[in-house]
Amino acid sequence: MSNDSIPVEFQSIYFKIEHYCASQEHCAFDVKRKLIQQAVPTEIIEQIIVQLQEKNFINHDRYCIAFTNDHVRIKKWGRIKIKAALKAKFLPSQSINIALQQIEDEIYIDNLNYLMVRKKGELANEKDSQKKKAKLLRYLASNGYESELIFDIIN
Repeated sequence: MSNDSIPVEFQSIYFKIEHYCASQEHCAFDVKRKLIQQAVPTEIIEQIIVQLQEKNFINHDRYCIAFTNDHVRIKKWGRIKIKAALKAKFLPSQSINIALQQIEDEIYIDNLNYLMVRKKGELANEKDSQKKKAKLLRYLASNGYESELIFDIIN
């Protein structure tokens, strides 16, 4: 598909979106949302997305891996929270699973330990040990970590 398939009046928007996708990984959901904000008609949005995918400016496998990497290393999110965020962007399950499998166990456990130690410090004034443990469990679960891992690390 060439740029000719996109009407002339939307060519400049297409090139801006192409640059947007070239500068950082984006998925079709992000691009669609950005184009909707610019009042681009739905059929043109679909043409633009197809063209960007054909030119490999949008690649969902690559996006899921980048998103997962960033959110594990920077935000210290767990697999559950990452999976939910990617599903909310309507990304293919296969792409999500590929990305989640690439999370390094050592980094993942280190992140969980880091979050636990930090939260324990915040809860230092909590006298009731049951409440303290419950708050810690909720906090780690809200960051997307699996219950089994949380229980293993707390006990």
